[in-house]
Amino acid sequence: MGKLLLANLPEDEQSDLLATMKLTKPGPNTITSKKALRDELDQIHEENFAVDDQELAAELHSIAAPVRNDAREVVAAVSLEADISMITLAELVDALSPHLVSTADRISARLGYRRDDES
Repeated sequence: MGKLLLANLPEDEQSDLLATMKLTKPGPNTITSKKALRDELDQIHEENFAVDDQELAAELHSIAAPVRNDAREVVAAVSLEADISMITLAELVDALSPHLVSTADRISARLGYRRDDES
């Protein structure tokens, strides 16, 4: 969720925040390069979806989708986390991301957000 929210900040706020961040390594796959993090944030922003493969903690996968308000701003995120012993990351994405995105869309609709194809 953190990467998704960071990816959707206004560019100046994102740059200011990244400049002050010290990237530590709580998980075995944590991104510790600001360049790599910026690249991932760009991808997340483009795809409107984030994936975490043992970045936050060892043996934990997670996925996140944005919640938007009526001004189309990302104001929150919803996520699913799972232990790697229970489900692979590919299975988490393939089987559960449609449900997660649908949930985020329903919450967003309650906040007044409408996709372009719904206008």
